[in-house]
Amino acid sequence: MKNLLIPTDFSDAARNAFRYAMHLVPELQVERIKLVHVFLPETTGQADFIPPVAEIMKSRQEMLQRFHDELKEAHGTFPCPVEPEVLVGFPADEVVKASEDNDLIIMGSTGQSGLLERIFGSVSSSVSQRAYCPVILVPAEAKFQPYKHLLFASRYDEESRATIEQLAAFNRPFNAHLHFVHVRESGDEGRREQASAIFEELFENGEPPFSFDITETEGSSVAEALSSYAQEHGVQLVVMATRHRGFWENIVHRSQTKRMALTTDVPLMVLHVD
Repeated sequence: MKNLLIPTDFSDAARNAFRYAMHLVPELQVERIKLVHVFLPETTGQADFIPPVAEIMKSRQEMLQRFHDELKEAHGTFPCPVEPEVLVGFPADEVVKASEDNDLIIMGSTGQSGLLERIFGSVSSSVSQRAYCPVILVPAEAKFQPYKHLLFASRYDEESRATIEQLAAFNRPFNAHLHFVHVRESGDEGRREQASAIFEELFENGEPPFSFDITETEGSSVAEALSSYAQEHGVQLVVMATRHRGFWENIVHRSQTKRMALTTDVPLMVLHVD
């Protein structure tokens, strides 16, 4: 993994996400970190008013440089080069564009804090749905713990099957135990056989280098069931799969991944199916 993207809004959650990322950089052999801040100039609603974008850009660049310097002072030396960059536009849109040139995004998750987020979802959940690379969302209070147990939310479908190999590759440096967890819902009868067929094909070349188990559970919602399982089994990272979605499709699609992104207390990794 060469390029890591860390978006920031200068919040405590963003600082925490950066600290979290620093623990993963050596293990993932990251070569370059892009520290990105995105801002959208505010307008007064007056047709003849043009925001002084150049002045705002300079101010934001100075803010980002101070943020970078503070992080460097706190961490001593960075494990690889960190390049600050300020972008203008809608935060989620610009981060999604930047994701095309990166291998992984690590960012803070904000949860639902107001009416707009309840309707549209937070920037973090929008990025997790639309990005062109995997995304790790780090809750504001989460502290990094070495990966010993990873939970993959398996639905026994092609979406899950297509991302298991991605997960296995990500897990290679950690060799963590993988919990393939399916939350039972109505209409699940007979899907156990389908799961067995998927894993037989994926592991046809022998046992994988990591230990794993396949489990079914239930709860009042998928997000709640997965969160409960993660807490009970000491899981350090929850992994879910989603289909890549555009802006408007992301607004109307209430996926389980999106709900999990807004509710989990455990860091969440989102993998994408083209």
